[in-house]
Amino acid sequence: MTYFTRNQGFPLGIDLSQHNASWDGKTIPNFDQISQHEPKVRFAALRTGISWGYRDSMFERFFREAARIDLCVLPYHVFYPGSDAKRQMQAFLSILKKSDLDKLRLVLDLELDQGKSKAQITDSLNQAIQVLRQATGRYPIIYSRALWIDEHLEIKDLPQIDWWLAQYIRSRETPFYTPEYPCPPLLPRGVRQWLIHQTAQRAPAIGGVGHYMDYNRWNGSLEQLWAYFGRGTQPEAACPLDGLPCKRAGKAALGAAINVEVRA
Repeated sequence: MTYFTRNQGFPLGIDLSQHNASWDGKTIPNFDQISQHEPKVRFAALRTGISWGYRDSMFERFFREAARIDLCVLPYHVFYPGSDAKRQMQAFLSILKKSDLDKLRLVLDLELDQGKSKAQITDSLNQAIQVLRQATGRYPIIYSRALWIDEHLEIKDLPQIDWWLAQYIRSRETPFYTPEYPCPPLLPRGVRQWLIHQTAQRAPAIGGVGHYMDYNRWNGSLEQLWAYFGRGTQPEAACPLDGLPCKRAGKAALGAAINVEVRA
């Protein structure tokens, strides 16, 4: 596809929610087409839900399909700083209760301030990430944008965490696709490295449902991507859901995530 002219050195990923399915949920992207796509799709971020009371209706189906084609999976949950952090994380973990958390890397999506102060949002986020660290042995990845983070978070009051940062080129008119933003993304003040860059939100949909899809790029080699998910130096089935007939991957390392230096 002639669209792919940028960021070829960074492994490609997509992120999906129920908006990537048909309105009635009967048709979803064709994951066999995703698995055969060139360039290869290596990882998928899948929305689990929002706050404590909303579950994405497509998460479980997308999850099973992503596991079947052996993508590295990042479940992400939209965080409300105005709601109880522990309750939201209990909801997040409840959605993943049948999953092997050692084979996944969890993400918190921060895009809303809900009228809370920088100190309040930072405190609420700290509560949330501690709950997830206790459950998984590692801090979650944080998804946001540099300008939002600068305005709403105190980086100095957060532990060392990995960042998934969105930065796009201004969208072209429908139905035209918007090229990927060239890596790296703008970094928030106090952040020295990025893990994932969401480079496009109006890129060609892979898999035949809808017109657009979000694209992401991993800051590192394919081997570093696999290592981050505990797969060693070769891709292996992650077995994220109990009962799936797949090859067991190597034991994932707990604790601090791999730090990948910023690429100019």
